[in-house]
Amino acid sequence: MRLRASLWVALALASSLSHAETTYVNDQLIVGVTATTEAESERVAQVKSGDKLEVIERDGDQTHIKLSNGKDGWVKSSYLTNEPPPQVRLNERTAEVEKLKTEGDKLKQDVTRLEGELAAARAAHNATSDAPPPPAPVHDTVFLRDPERQSSTSWPVLLGVAAVMLLVGFIAGWRTLDRRIRQKYGGLKIY
Repeated sequence: MRLRASLWVALALASSLSHAETTYVNDQLIVGVTATTEAESERVAQVKSGDKLEVIERDGDQTHIKLSNGKDGWVKSSYLTNEPPPQVRLNERTAEVEKLKTEGDKLKQDVTRLEGELAAARAAHNATSDAPPPPAPVHDTVFLRDPERQSSTSWPVLLGVAAVMLLVGFIAGWRTLDRRIRQKYGGLKIY
């Protein structure tokens, strides 16, 4: 029975260690790790900003941590944070950007290769058939319009339409305002 109880305790301890909380040292700090929670305790190690630590337990404003080299000690909880410091996040993002650049370059090479294959296929198709080639896709939007191509609507026509619409809006607003003033003041013209 005693053996079974000690096995359960060992199993519970092992499972709690495998799911330990991870914490990091705050920005721009070098923190001393002490043997106990007391301030006069012996310093057993030093950790700096960005070091990844494993939390064993918390006791008030002190945290019992395990270092990456296997040593353990106590650190003030205010020096620790659950989020990686900016330098660690910056390094991760820089690596991610480099990976995306590499993937982008590979995709550009694939596009160039596929455009070459398409041109070769069109040339082969044109050489074997007398049919005219299909028209190129039209990208005629406001922002992608070809500057060499003349617009189908001229600017004076557009300005004339805008002026007529502005005049109609002004007259409609004036008539509405006139009608509301007459209703409010009993038909008198105030202006």
